[in-house]
Amino acid sequence: MIGNLTLAHKTVLAPMASLTDIVFRRIVDEIGGIGLMVTELISAEGLRRKQRRTLEMVRTFEFKTPQFIQLFGSEPDPFVESAKFIENETNYCGIDINMGCPARKVVKKGAGAALLANPIKIAKLCRAVKKTVSLPLSVKVRLGFEEENLYEILDVLVSEGVDAVTIHFRMRSENYGTPARWEFGENLKEKFKLVFIGNGDIKSKSEAVEKLNIVDGIMIGRAAIGNPFIFSEISDCIPSISDRKEVTDRVLELVEEYYPPEYRLLRVKAFTKYLVMGRPHVKKIRYKIYSSKTFNEVKRFFRELDFY
Repeated sequence: MIGNLTLAHKTVLAPMASLTDIVFRRIVDEIGGIGLMVTELISAEGLRRKQRRTLEMVRTFEFKTPQFIQLFGSEPDPFVESAKFIENETNYCGIDINMGCPARKVVKKGAGAALLANPIKIAKLCRAVKKTVSLPLSVKVRLGFEEENLYEILDVLVSEGVDAVTIHFRMRSENYGTPARWEFGENLKEKFKLVFIGNGDIKSKSEAVEKLNIVDGIMIGRAAIGNPFIFSEISDCIPSISDRKEVTDRVLELVEEYYPPEYRLLRVKAFTKYLVMGRPHVKKIRYKIYSSKTFNEVKRFFRELDFY
């Protein structure tokens, strides 16, 4: 339970820039077996200004699965205005503040993982949102920016009434080649009154079950792009070959539904990892996708391609 929101499953789709768009979230929602989904990274300032591109990124649908909008920024005012918009003008169920993105362009603005080095600002942002809206508030963090200060950050989040925290068990300076340090998750539930969601290196059902002994819920990102059925598999619903082919077709349908012609090919290329999943001749298919000149060319290719 996050705030007043009860989740049917203990699994969460991670926010991933340019990947967890409405197409991918609809795919995961239709497959089912997931507790919560979080949008890709959304600029609080862009949402405050109601910029066309930002509004397109937060467009929604009648999803079965609860969804949070993940906001990034460094000052309270944009968060306050964005939070009001989310509560009053959308059907999203909650707000997540990004305090873990390591991307330079985000950190350079004092947002994302840069906030980990500034607990006072973290407190101000969380306090501003909690005073503005009644929606559940979660925060995504890492172990620290340049040095580990997780416990200090958690103390701040508890004092500001945050409902849940997702911990990516790496430092800002550590890349995906460095194993996530899940040992930091041990005993957290006894030390802090928070709902804890763990993130990092979960690639299978067995790993998910193991990690749920440490935290209240688990967040999966990269593994879900490669296999959007991972959440249903964790929920003991194993997909068939026909299920997988049907979802491939669905990706193409939704890209065509939600994006204008000039963006469709780029969106398909972003989903290449999924589209080649479980197929023979992966290199050949990947090459065909990346070398295609139009969306229709890719669509024809997949219609003619036997799944196995």
